[in-house]
Amino acid sequence: MKRLLSDIATTRFGVHAKRMKTGTMALVQSSAIKENGVIEHAYIDRTEPALLSYKEVDLLRKDDVLLIGKGSSSTAALWPDSTEDTVASGMLYVIRPNVENLLPAFLAAYLNSRPAQAQMAAMRKIGTVPVLSRKALDQLEIPLPGLEDQHKLIRLADAAQRAKLHLNELTIAYTQLLDAVWANYPQP
Repeated sequence: MKRLLSDIATTRFGVHAKRMKTGTMALVQSSAIKENGVIEHAYIDRTEPALLSYKEVDLLRKDDVLLIGKGSSSTAALWPDSTEDTVASGMLYVIRPNVENLLPAFLAAYLNSRPAQAQMAAMRKIGTVPVLSRKALDQLEIPLPGLEDQHKLIRLADAAQRAKLHLNELTIAYTQLLDAVWANYPQP
């Protein structure tokens, strides 16, 4: 069974925030979300609450799904939680699944899948910077298997992601080895 995202989760924009080198609040921008759906904490910026207009609901919670809404790719990542107040930038959507029937990790994995990426690509407004509108995102069709099957699919998606990372590391190692061989190969 498929359901519209708007029926099984709440979706909102991140906040408009000024990035700073220092500040008492963390700011997650799209640059912190890598292609594989991992959040690189080294790329999380800082800001000051006094410079923002935000509500309590705008603070990120464990298992919020962050989705890049602007650009040619809409990568999703699962927020792991933080000991400090953290907000998402306006370039991101913050999606809170109804956990009674939709696991956050399942939603993030599905949003990064080829079928979901194809749906989002067809919905993006083309311009200087492609944009996935909130209205379009709310109309995204999400498969909704039972929770047990969602857990199985999460494990499968995690295994596929680990395999991709290992293959990438192996490719880099072989390329470096080949480059070293070519660099030391005898000249005629």
